[in-house]
Amino acid sequence: MASASQLRKCRVGKKVALNDCLKQTLEDLRPSLRTGIPELNLPRLEPMQVPNLVFQQRDGGVTIESTFTDLTVTGLSQFTTTLIDADPVTNTFRVGLNIPQLKIVGTYNLNGRVFILPIIGDGPFNALLNDVIVSGQGNVRVHRSASGTEHLRISGTAIDFTIHRLNIKLDNLFNGDPILGQTVNLFVNQNSQEILRDVKPEVTRQLGELVEKVMNDALSQLPVDAFLITN
Repeated sequence: MASASQLRKCRVGKKVALNDCLKQTLEDLRPSLRTGIPELNLPRLEPMQVPNLVFQQRDGGVTIESTFTDLTVTGLSQFTTTLIDADPVTNTFRVGLNIPQLKIVGTYNLNGRVFILPIIGDGPFNALLNDVIVSGQGNVRVHRSASGTEHLRISGTAIDFTIHRLNIKLDNLFNGDPILGQTVNLFVNQNSQEILRDVKPEVTRQLGELVEKVMNDALSQLPVDAFLITN
């Protein structure tokens, strides 16, 4: 686990050196996703808890109204950083991550249609997302709090991702009918890439909002002078 004193110092004035340093800092912080850094009030980010997610999709062959609650996401701490590009002049940043596997468990309530199949159900679900490639970009600036401490703030985050393999299991479809439930789960997984293509715009929008919130929750507790040299 990284401590505040162990965080490397990154010099803002030289872009290449800054990006190399920030990339290594992100890698150094990765183990702390499971533990946090108490001395900096940096919270534990894995497992990630998402209390509520409302999803509506009415494009293409997918029409879905669903609510997901009590979501627990694990696997984030296994990421590798493929890109960090922070520009202190334009205050923009880009980031690329590879995540071998994400596991999501929670409960769902769903009513909709996937292509020709009507779907209805509520109950527990789990999903495995394998070989997740994430890219994002946004704006970054230094924010001074009322106490005078400076923190980084991120805004306008746009996220894109690809998932090479997706496996979803929705329990209690059609009030627990085993044949219809198995049929729909099989159909959903056999057509997961087509379904992802249709739902991706809404997923990326909500994922961008979630990533921005999580990052700012963490960064709001991480003083700039803990890891950046600004002069």
